[in-house]
Amino acid sequence: MNRIIIGRCILALLSVPLIGQAQPGEPLTWVPTGGPPGGLGYDIRYNFDNPDVWYVTDGFAGIHMSTDNGKTWQPSNTGIPKQIGVTTDGIPAFSLTVDPHDPRIVWAGTDWTGHIYRSLDAGVTWHQRDNGVTIDHDGMSFRGFTVDPRGSDIVYAMAETTDESLGGAAVWGDGTGGSIYKTVDAGENWTRIWNGDPPSSLARYLWINPQDPDVLYVSTGIFDRGAVGEGDPLTDPFGGIGILKSTDGGVNWTIQNEAQGLRMLYLGSLYMHPENPDVLLTATGHTTEGGVYDYLQNLVEQGTDTPVGIYRTSNGGETWTQVYVNNDRFAEGFAAVEICESNPDIAYAGSDVAVYRSEDAGVTWNVVNGVTTAWGPVGVMAGWPIDMQCDPRDPDRLFINNYGGGNFLSEDGGRTWSNSSQGYTGAQSRAVTVQPGNPAKVYSAGRSGPWRSNSGGRNWTGIWGSPVDHVAGGEYGAIAVDPGRPGHLLTGSRPALYESFDDGLTWHFRWPRFDETGPPRTLLGDVPVIVFAPSDRNIVYAGIADGRCAFFREPCEAGHGVVISRDGGTTWTETQDPVVGSVSVLDLAVDPVNPEVVFAATETGLYRSADGNATWTFVGSLPAGAKLWSVALSPDNGEKIIVGAEHLGLLVSEDGGQSWRFSDAGLEPNSSISAIVFDPTNPQTVYLSDYLSGVYRSMDGGASWNKVNDGLTMRAVLALAISSDGKHLYAATNGSGVFRLDLGDLPIFADGFESAGG
Repeated sequence: MNRIIIGRCILALLSVPLIGQAQPGEPLTWVPTGGPPGGLGYDIRYNFDNPDVWYVTDGFAGIHMSTDNGKTWQPSNTGIPKQIGVTTDGIPAFSLTVDPHDPRIVWAGTDWTGHIYRSLDAGVTWHQRDNGVTIDHDGMSFRGFTVDPRGSDIVYAMAETTDESLGGAAVWGDGTGGSIYKTVDAGENWTRIWNGDPPSSLARYLWINPQDPDVLYVSTGIFDRGAVGEGDPLTDPFGGIGILKSTDGGVNWTIQNEAQGLRMLYLGSLYMHPENPDVLLTATGHTTEGGVYDYLQNLVEQGTDTPVGIYRTSNGGETWTQVYVNNDRFAEGFAAVEICESNPDIAYAGSDVAVYRSEDAGVTWNVVNGVTTAWGPVGVMAGWPIDMQCDPRDPDRLFINNYGGGNFLSEDGGRTWSNSSQGYTGAQSRAVTVQPGNPAKVYSAGRSGPWRSNSGGRNWTGIWGSPVDHVAGGEYGAIAVDPGRPGHLLTGSRPALYESFDDGLTWHFRWPRFDETGPPRTLLGDVPVIVFAPSDRNIVYAGIADGRCAFFREPCEAGHGVVISRDGGTTWTETQDPVVGSVSVLDLAVDPVNPEVVFAATETGLYRSADGNATWTFVGSLPAGAKLWSVALSPDNGEKIIVGAEHLGLLVSEDGGQSWRFSDAGLEPNSSISAIVFDPTNPQTVYLSDYLSGVYRSMDGGASWNKVNDGLTMRAVLALAISSDGKHLYAATNGSGVFRLDLGDLPIFADGFESAGG
């Protein structure tokens, strides 16, 4: 009987669907996990014929569609080519609008590449349709589309541009201009009808008065862009334009600004009342850098209302009234506002810290989620709510697509939120690691914070802080798991280190400890790497680097070297070495036997410490000026070192760094090696990721390499991690989240339990 039961159990296990199992003789194939959430989310819309069909757009991952009312998402980019990123694997679909006359017609526009696409089959396939958008497309982003109430042939397209001839600047941080295009033949031809002689600002939402379709309103500006032609966009809170209005279909324009009561002219969102077109709401905000931050802080200290908030007009913009003033949270910036079509008394607005609800068509507002911690699901760093959409059947059901990536759902009027992103990710994942002994338990960190999966990436849970001891926002670049204590985690963010003992449920701030008797020190950079010593888990190292250098591949400024913990991550000590203490450390590798020996890959080359971070020696035998992104030591031989250099490829040393040889057979020329991992069960097998061309495997200890890119739809890989049994490799990508490669005979089971071991 026992044998029968066991046999039936085995048959049951074998019948479970498997994810990505490689059959004998088949090439290894990567599995996209569809997570964690993150990226550059923008619009969310539903199909008017079938409200169970929803669309989200993302500046990295393109268009995703849901056919089950937002529960799961699938990419829908057929006809929109890959066109951005260092590997040109990104699909920058930004704005999207469904034609209210014929919901089979959907319009979409791209970010940075300035293209327009139209679908005639409800978003399944797309066709380029931007004749007449004649400027250089590079640097142009389409921010919105509006279909005329008189018919499908008349469409408006709103854009942002860095083209100097159109009022933009060469660098968006110096301000960006805007344009409005119009077609009267369903996109066969487009004509520019506004380009805003300086001052100029991007154009986003256009609303048409359905009772008089020649009356148009356009919002300009957004929270993280400045305007051209009015002062420094990061220091002038009154820069920008305001609301554009036309009464002749866009031939002529007037501007509504301070004179009409708008005290902030960066208007990221605009919404027209569905029953009274003279009533509009707009949400205002601006980046809180530089002089803007100081200016708003001074207003609060003086007891003066800040200009950031929500504004309302009931007379078509002749006058605007600030209906919500954030006079105590001056750093708050509003990015979205929405009126529910099924009940126009219900309206929502969102900032980076809170979600607000109105039950009187926007006259008064109450906070329903956020402020004390941040808005969004528990454990998720939700970020900027860039677009909102009420379910047309239920005004209490609200989606928010997030500018930091991820789609979130509330079904109780904004009071609580759940992650509604399964299958949709454009995440810039910068770190990935696997729990020893459990290849299905994987952690990732990036721009959307730290995340955990118990199912090999099938599902992801946010582990960003807790209400008691909250983890800060910012750029996450590292996450490490204690090899001897499951649930003990370390993570890092701009620049700070945090520790958790309960698998990310709560976190505790650990470093830096500021001197309470003096002014706080200014520490530059972010945390791109945290490493437990293989032979002594109480010893942990972390590297501190200039964030623009570590995460965006820009030239490095000053970093902060290496810090060490000798109690597993609770207390930390900075290096006293004057050289390493001032450089950007991009990767670390600890000797497999001696925890005091550690190598640091930096912007200026390779350094070695033999005394646990007290002093460092420059390993000078590498090519002069080599900028190193990665370093790894063989798990069975601390004398074997492999480093990856920017545009120089891979170098190997067999004698602890005294001599080196290039080992780039099979690699693309001018590669930029972002990560190197040895198979812990067979050190002759090594994997690496080239940020410019994907993942490679060596079966001869690094002497020669072969690409392993099947299924890897995003080749810009930033980090690799391999399970302790050597059978599962994970890759963190810059724009498509985490991928998994099953190397052994048994993969991860689809139900979430890993194939072998615990």
